[in-house]
Amino acid sequence: MIRHVDVKTIEEALFQLQRHGEKARVIAGGTDLLSLMKDRVGGPQLHLPGTLINIKSIPSMDRIIDDGEEGLRIGAAVTLTHLETSEAIKKKFPVLSQAARRVGTTQIRYMGTIGGNICQRPRCLYFRHPDFLCYKKGGEKCYALTGEHRYYHSIVQYGRCVMAHPSDLAPALIALKAKAVIAGFDGERQVSLQDFFLGANHFTETILKPDELLAEVWVPYQGDGTYQRFLKQGIRHSADFSLSSVAAVARMSQGGCEDIQIVLAGVAPFPLRASKAEEIIHGKKLEEGLISKAAEAAVEGAKPLPMNRYKVALTTTLVRRVLTSIHQEAVNRSF
Repeated sequence: MIRHVDVKTIEEALFQLQRHGEKARVIAGGTDLLSLMKDRVGGPQLHLPGTLINIKSIPSMDRIIDDGEEGLRIGAAVTLTHLETSEAIKKKFPVLSQAARRVGTTQIRYMGTIGGNICQRPRCLYFRHPDFLCYKKGGEKCYALTGEHRYYHSIVQYGRCVMAHPSDLAPALIALKAKAVIAGFDGERQVSLQDFFLGANHFTETILKPDELLAEVWVPYQGDGTYQRFLKQGIRHSADFSLSSVAAVARMSQGGCEDIQIVLAGVAPFPLRASKAEEIIHGKKLEEGLISKAAEAAVEGAKPLPMNRYKVALTTTLVRRVLTSIHQEAVNRSF
């Protein structure tokens, strides 16, 4: 029997996590966790939960607090619909609203939360199938490496596991230089969201310890003169996970790019900064030749698997479209 606990404070949630250990799971929308439980997905490094700790009953967890010039504080239980429709986010952080809009279906966005989207588990069919004891569940083998890997698998920086991180919000938040606020018994700590994710050879995707939880996400105000874009390509236009996606936030001045963050998802085991592309653009004026060069650099060093080679060209195209869109908006604003 699975125990369900409604907690009223973060401290109470932490107590329950410590009390029940690896058999406890935090739940809010449950769109990912419940599907794993229904399919009985488990293994030596993936325990089926015996206790669900409901954080939606914590008042502070589903709030968006606008701190003006400081930025936004977004509780981990804020729904994707709230992110999509918030006027403060649409005005100051449109890339986050754009990303939220591309997650799943309307029903999923009403239930799913920012914390759940960031912390969701791989979409690999071998991980999701109860009969395959893959590496992520504590087995010795990554079945996708020689099996089915057309869609939700990496083309760069993979290791023993070749899954690709499925979050749509994570690349947008990293491009916005967001920080994760992690609650534990020793107090809160802030971690750059870029450093929140682990590599392919870990059993989990985030740095969260069993007795910690993601309390909120802090997004700094970007200031005037920024341009933000998110593009995603899935198997279907909606209700699907990313084959490849790109989030970009650029600060432009007099046609030149003073600062830019380009983050890829769906192509690596974690949201991936396209650092080489950023270096090519930084301090220069966006133009067609430079954009093409940066788009090619974004996937430099890619080692696609036999069935997902198309992701190289797909990602290059998405980066080019994002940068071209930013350039065109900058030109239009100047008139």
